[in-house]
Amino acid sequence: MKIPVGATIAYAYHFALGNFLTVLRAIALPLVLQLGLSIVMINRVVPALKAMQANDPAAFSLLGPVLLLYPIALVLFFVQFTSVTEAALGGLARSWLYFPIGKKMWRLLGGFVLAALAIIGVAAAFVIAGYLVLLVLGVVLKASVTPGAAKAVIGLAAAVLILAAYGGLIFLVVRFFFLLAPVSIVEQRLGVGRAWLLSRGNFWRAFLIVLAILIPVVVVEYAAMFAVAGWPSMPRGGGHQAIQAARLAWQITALSAASRYWFIAIPLFAVVMVLYLGAGCAAQAFAYRKLTEGEPSVPVAAD
Repeated sequence: MKIPVGATIAYAYHFALGNFLTVLRAIALPLVLQLGLSIVMINRVVPALKAMQANDPAAFSLLGPVLLLYPIALVLFFVQFTSVTEAALGGLARSWLYFPIGKKMWRLLGGFVLAALAIIGVAAAFVIAGYLVLLVLGVVLKASVTPGAAKAVIGLAAAVLILAAYGGLIFLVVRFFFLLAPVSIVEQRLGVGRAWLLSRGNFWRAFLIVLAILIPVVVVEYAAMFAVAGWPSMPRGGGHQAIQAARLAWQITALSAASRYWFIAIPLFAVVMVLYLGAGCAAQAFAYRKLTEGEPSVPVAAD
């Protein structure tokens, strides 16, 4: 069974735009909490980045409290993810105070953590294997070609391995995560293996669907950042350190503007979040239903 790319993308955007208030109502409470937490985190991050810019050792102590807030932000995101996936799968309309922090949310979060650990394990094995390949290749070339030729061949081999690593990472992320949410919620299990099996033969289709939903969000995000912080000025002929310093300065400007004009940034982020979750969850739910059409229909279960 193949995922219909065009139909999935069309359904995703139709759901996101046509059910904007439904999605907003389903995530209103956790979204407000997340937005409030975002303001706190931005106000903490800006001084830490300025300290890093000044090479102040206190930067790490300033970042410490921010890192402690990330697990809370993660849980709030998965609460919203669970709510919108339920709505996209045809669940009941929810109240403005809906906050699903029961088994469904933790099962979904656990499935994502398990899939992430599997990807990390594969990546670690690939890095070790790649290092051994380059090591053996270096020994073989050292005895057969000139040092310059050996360096060129090893550099080419390293580039190929890096490209393969990026491609493999994208492949694993799409295969593991694209259908994990609907599997977890409908079938009431972690669903890592099931999501992998369902997505078999559909990587490129799922990848195109993800791009169709993600690219507009990235464009809006960077357009807003460029509007408040301008285009990042990269030093001509500068080294890596100079480029990193310019990038850090641009990030500070953008985050400072977001903090100063929070009354504009926060509503914009909220709208983008509602549309992104609506389209993303609808695409996954639609694809899941298409791939399981021949199976007995399972209603969305309550906690």
